[in-house]
Formats: sequence, C-alpha cells, structure tokens
Amino acid sequence: MMKIDLLAIGQRIQNQRLALGFTQQFVYEKLDISQNHYSRIENGHVGMSFEILLQLSDILNLTTDYILTGNISLAENIEFINNYKELS
Repeated sequence: MMKIDLLAIGQRIQNQRLALGFTQQFVYEKLDISQNHYSRIENGHVGMSFEILLQLSDILNLTTDYILTGNISLAENIEFINNYKELS
C-alpha cells in the first residue's frame, strides 16, 4: 500500500507554482478556495479533493500522477522523446 506524503505533494505544488512565477493568491483565487486552505495544501498539512487536484493539474501544467507521486508518466516521456526527435 502506497503512503500519501502530503508534505512532498505540497512541495511539488509550491515548486511548480514558483517556477511559473505564480503567487499563492493567483492560484487560490483560480481554485476558488481560501488562502488559508491553499497554504495548508502547500505546507502539507491537508490533502485536497479530486476537483482541486484536477484544477491544480491544469493551472500548474502538471499531471495528477506527478503531483501525487512525483513520477513522470510514460505518456509524457514518449511525448518528450517524440518532440526531441523533431528538433533540428
């Protein structure tokens, strides 16, 4: 059975948010949740609903698999390899 690491999930969310240059306010307003709730997600104190997970995936341009486990999906690897092959 896989253990859910809320701290690691929050760290991945925060890292991507910062990489994209988004503020917490930008994200929690898009999610239509309170600042406190979003902050608690990023700090690994609480989990999130499937709805919020899907919205975060879209906002942060991450797969749900990556958010939850840190694993990059096979589909992304294949897409990257195909795009790489097309470079001149």
